[in-house]
Formats: sequence, C-alpha cells, structure tokens
Amino acid sequence: MLSLGLISSDRVVLEICDGVLEQLGSERCVLRLSAGGGFQEPCDIYVWDSESVPKLPASFAVPDDSTKLVIVRKALLQSIRARLPHENFVFLHHPVSKLTLRVFLESTIAHLELARKPRNGPEECVETRDRILQKLLETNLKLQEYDTERTSFLTRAVHDIRAPLMAIQGYCGLLLAGQFGVVNEEQIHILGRMQRSITRLAGLAEVMMELGVGGGAVGAKVKLDESCLEECIKQAVHEIRPFTNQKAIDVALNLEGPAAPLFFDSVQMEQVLVNLLDNGCRFTPRRGSIRIHGYSVAPHQVTADAPFPGYRLDIIDSGPGIPIERMDRVFDEYTSYGGPTDRSGAGLGLAICRMIVNAHNGRIWATSRAGGATFSILLPYPRTHVDRQPVLQAMRAAV
Repeated sequence: MLSLGLISSDRVVLEICDGVLEQLGSERCVLRLSAGGGFQEPCDIYVWDSESVPKLPASFAVPDDSTKLVIVRKALLQSIRARLPHENFVFLHHPVSKLTLRVFLESTIAHLELARKPRNGPEECVETRDRILQKLLETNLKLQEYDTERTSFLTRAVHDIRAPLMAIQGYCGLLLAGQFGVVNEEQIHILGRMQRSITRLAGLAEVMMELGVGGGAVGAKVKLDESCLEECIKQAVHEIRPFTNQKAIDVALNLEGPAAPLFFDSVQMEQVLVNLLDNGCRFTPRRGSIRIHGYSVAPHQVTADAPFPGYRLDIIDSGPGIPIERMDRVFDEYTSYGGPTDRSGAGLGLAICRMIVNAHNGRIWATSRAGGATFSILLPYPRTHVDRQPVLQAMRAAV
C-alpha cells in the first residue's frame, strides 16, 4: 500500500486529495497529514502547498525515491526550483485546479504501483516508461504556464474593453439628459437602446473573463428580478436587425403569455437571446427565416428535454442543421470543427448561453432536422406556482 503525505492547510487541496484516495480505496493508498513537513514514517508521494505552508518541508530536503509535488505561485517557481536541485519533483501552479491535481495523483499512484510489480520486460522498457512520464509532467507544467498567461491577457483585455464602453455609456447619458441640446422622441428611443446594448456588452466582457478563467462564477452574480421576457426578445431582435436585413431573413415572433411571473437577469438573458439569434442568422441562408416561439410547459407536459414546468422558448431557423455527432458538444467551449455547417463558431457564444441559463436553474438544448436547427430554453416558474405532486407524476411518466 502506498502513502501520500500532504503538507498543506488549504481546505480545497485537502478535499481533493482525500476524495481521490477515497475513490481509489484505502487498500491502495493512505493519506497522512502534516502542517510543517515532518512525518513519522517516509511517504511514497508528498504534496507540498507552498502557499499555505511557506517553510520548506524537511522531507523535501532529502533526496529519495519518493515523488514530490510542489504547488507554487508562478512568481516563486524559479526560487523554489533553485532550492530543490535533485530529481523527482513536479510543479503545479497555484491556485491548482481540481482536475489537474486529480490527474496527477491518479497517474502517479498508478505509476508507482506499476513500478512495484515484478518486471518481466527489459530494463530499457522501464527506463523509457519513466522518461515518458517525466516528459508528460514537464509538458503539464508548460500548459499551466500558458493557461496562466492566457488568463492574465484575458483579464487585461476585459479591463481595456470596459473603459471605452463606460465612456460611451456616459456620453449616451449626457445626450439623454439634454446636455448637448434637445433630442426628439425617436432619438431618445435609439439612445435608450444603445445604453442597453452597452450594458449588455459590459456584462458580456465579465462573463467571458469568468468563462476563460474557468471559475464559472456567473451564477453568483445573477440578479433574479421579475422581468418581461418579451421585452428582452424584442431588444435582442432589434440588435440583430442589421444582420437580418442584410440577408433578408424574416424574423417572426409567436409568444404566448407566461402562466406565472418569470424571475431572471434581463441583461444576461438578452445576451443569451442575442447569441442564439446571431448563431441562427449566420447559418440561415439568404431570404430564410427565423421563428421565435414562446409558450408555457405545464406539469403534465414535461418531457426528457423539458423536465420541469416553466416557460419554453424555441428559436427555429431554416439553416443547415447540426451534425448528429456534434449535437452533444455544440454548447462546449472551443468545439469549432471548421465545417461548412459549423454552428459552434469561436466556441464561446453558445458556451456563454449555457452558463447563463444554468445559473438561472434553467435548461438549454439543441435539436436538428433536415430544414434547420432549433435552440430551446426552458426557464423555471417560481416554486410557489407549481403543484409538486403533478410534477413528480409527470416526470415519472416521462421517464
């Protein structure tokens, strides 16, 4: 049985290590904890979180056959490397992602277990295996460095974008206030729509940063206010009007009133609708059509696609449809495959849609047919407007 020595006071790191070992089974590896780096018995694997325990652990100063992982901030990487000249060290950037640490622990434990088995093959095979593992770990560090640089660039870019947007929004406010002369009703209407678009773009910049960084924390910033979905739809249609006019695309609305009040973040929901309509415009042929159909889903109408009561919105275009092999990944990040009917685009628009809808406890999905594609959204009604028992019965019947 292997042993993992954890030198960290960080709760997240402890939970990840404990979860991995629990999944592997206590008969394969046991977890030992130390705040200062000392252990009564030597361990096969050491994990040192230098952020929560800055002092160099005593167990790291002695060269041995154990595998040692150091979680360190990028700024301190070179200095800590200089203090650890011998081999068998792996470095991960702080803050470490759960997936990266999990992959490291699982692969390292599997590697050590394999090394302890009787060697039936030549020694050269074992050495080659060890070299391959070392190269993989070095590559992982390079990928982390790239991800850190990408995140830093994205943060700076969002900051640079936000400044001119706020300036434009300020100028719109001055015009609406009549600071530069009297404006007529039509101009006020246009300036109001411009302000809403600017607010949405500022929100989009923040969502893109959250998505790029990988936090997915947009759900914490959702403002669930009672809002009018029809107004959001009309604003989104207005924003894509230049594109629909250019291709002579007919946009038709068929909206039934909701059976109960809807609570959502209107700015974020406009972003979802604009993204979906823009996606439909890009793949709808000239003189094609886009249909927006909104209606309630009652408890007895729930299905596998719409598994709870709420308000459903279908955006139906007359484009080429979605290849069946891409249906499950169309909302993933960076899934563009470059084909003539590629609906993923840069891979962010639809991913942002899914993140926002999920933050609203809703559901978004896509279906395809020979004459086009349908992107559907289901927003839940407040629980006070839903009879729980018919819902459960309907869901069981659907299953």
